[in-house]
Amino acid sequence: MLKYIKTALTPSAFEPELPPAYFEKLNVARKTSFASSSEASLPDLDPLTVSAYELSEMMSAGAITSVEIVEAYLHQIEQHNRRGRQLRALISVAPRHELMRIARRLDDERARGKRRGPLHGIPIVLKDNIMTDANLGMDTTVGSYAFVGCTPKKNATIVDRLIRRGMIILGKANLTEFCGLKNPSMPPGWSAVGGQCQSPYVARHIAKKKLHWELSAPGGSSTGSAVSVASGFSTLAIGTDTIGSLITPANRAGLYALKPTVGQVPMDGIFSLSKSFDSAGGMAKSAKDLVALSDALLSPTNKEASAHTLKSNFRIKEDWAGLRIGFTEPTIWTSWRKSGRINADAERFMLQKYEVVVQSLIEMGVDIVYPVELPSQSTLNLDGRNSFEPIVYSEFKECLAEFIRQFKITKVHSLAEIINFNLEHPELTLPPSCPNQNDLMAALQSTVPRSDLRTAHEHLLQAGGRDGLDFLFAAHQLDVIVAPGDAALSSLAAAAGYPTAACPLSALKLNGQPFGLTLASPPHTEPTLLHFLTAYEATFPPRALPLPLSSVPLQDPHPEPLPDKPIVELILHEWDTRRFSCSADALAHWLNARWRKSGYELSAETVCEVLRSNGRIAFRGLGDDASGAFAR
Repeated sequence: MLKYIKTALTPSAFEPELPPAYFEKLNVARKTSFASSSEASLPDLDPLTVSAYELSEMMSAGAITSVEIVEAYLHQIEQHNRRGRQLRALISVAPRHELMRIARRLDDERARGKRRGPLHGIPIVLKDNIMTDANLGMDTTVGSYAFVGCTPKKNATIVDRLIRRGMIILGKANLTEFCGLKNPSMPPGWSAVGGQCQSPYVARHIAKKKLHWELSAPGGSSTGSAVSVASGFSTLAIGTDTIGSLITPANRAGLYALKPTVGQVPMDGIFSLSKSFDSAGGMAKSAKDLVALSDALLSPTNKEASAHTLKSNFRIKEDWAGLRIGFTEPTIWTSWRKSGRINADAERFMLQKYEVVVQSLIEMGVDIVYPVELPSQSTLNLDGRNSFEPIVYSEFKECLAEFIRQFKITKVHSLAEIINFNLEHPELTLPPSCPNQNDLMAALQSTVPRSDLRTAHEHLLQAGGRDGLDFLFAAHQLDVIVAPGDAALSSLAAAAGYPTAACPLSALKLNGQPFGLTLASPPHTEPTLLHFLTAYEATFPPRALPLPLSSVPLQDPHPEPLPDKPIVELILHEWDTRRFSCSADALAHWLNARWRKSGYELSAETVCEVLRSNGRIAFRGLGDDASGAFAR
């Protein structure tokens, strides 16, 4: 039976029309996608596939060190974050010397027999709305230049929890700027500081007998966290979720993820849209990894002795005993259909994979209720209007003010100052991909009476909780409700403040895009969701993988220089209209002086690269090295 399940659900990663020679090249690329002759010192591991659990076992066996693991991920990041595939999953990476110092210390502790936990010496990335101390060498920007160069007073509480368990904060992940509340038409995964984050999963099609590649939508505001894990930049990540903004990217990246009950995770030092709906949670390639990460995230340090914590321990449970699971009726993936991302064949394929899971569990004797009718997302509206919106706009101002107060040094002190900052630096903050800040303006001007906010919040609790999920849990005596990844379950659970989780299901033949399942359970039952995830991982096939990053031919063999297009255009404009005597250094100095308040800075080398690649005669320095510049 298990053999049939794994055969039926194993993702088909390739189109049948691709030539056999391509697959031969691909197999070679999979083996060599990480190691190369020029990087002989790097460990023999595949960052796209290896889990934290496997890395921990390798370290325990003495086969690898934490220093080598960090080097491996830094190599992958250097190859494909801003260059190569240009995934732009990370806004910043901790200084190499600091990472090496921390990794060596953790290796020394392991050698002395001290092990802080199952994730001792494992790197992790954090969404860039989570404050990290200046000693870690990274800004906390929320994707906005208004916060570049600002200094937090201390780590967010959850950062201290992770460090206490021996994890290494490797970098800060890109996100939808201000977690999506800047411009309603802003692309998911785009921020002014980070640029457009792209999924490592690619669409592929043959046109005019030539193979073409297109990058596919990564979804949600915690985009960079999900893409970092899926791309092999890290094996673990932390994101935040308001209404599916952690769960959706995890589904689109073939990951396991958990959003804990609202209020279960301390949110100090974390920018959030709303106190009513936001929670921080983990993402991982493996459910086993997610169990260990959730335990670290939700367990208080000694300094938090009075903090509320879950009574249940987080354990790996690979059988289905004790779970009664409701699967919703799969009239599903409506957001995909509306966006035109899938066709009728793809929708049937997704439905088939969903049905295989349900029927397989029934045949295995698991306690299943199917189908369970999920309330429509429209039940969350009040008088035909979105009930989330006025609450988020109102709480956003409070959350932002609280976030700003947690900086020791900051150049903006209010929402109004952020809006003005953006207007003063439009080439950085308001490029063509996000030319205005309508959401920020609307939040500034929001004056909804508190009585209306209470009414809207009470309606959400009623519709999502008492009349929604609570009714289903009680009527069918369910422990967990499962739905397709893009169903309304995330919204219902967010309205009630209940925990949600994601697990991978398969990947579309159409374009290689993963899709998954979303789970919800009653408040403070995170161990129940993790029980489902670890049993699911033990039963069903491995998650879908992207092609090795180095195996994918770029559509443009000469990619745009490192700065984004608006910056490139500004560099060329200033070069053509002002006198810099062919000195890239002079232009870099002038631009950086102009951008001083923003914190944005370009090296003279980068400016020179931009100028030369666009046909300008430029050299480094003021003249001494001109001949050398032209010779290169």
